[in-house]
Amino acid sequence: LKRVIQKELVDPMAKKLLAGEIEDGSVVAVSAGSDGLEIGKARVH
Repeated sequence: LKRVIQKELVDPMAKKLLAGEIEDGSVVAVSAGSDGLEIGKARVH
């Protein structure tokens, strides 16, 4: 389970942080898409 979480969530999130797609300290939304997990910035109301 730990390896799956690392591969499917932590690694892609780290790549988005390094690419500047997600800022440090921002709220992140994760949803299930047709190609796997979709990771992006969450809209905070």
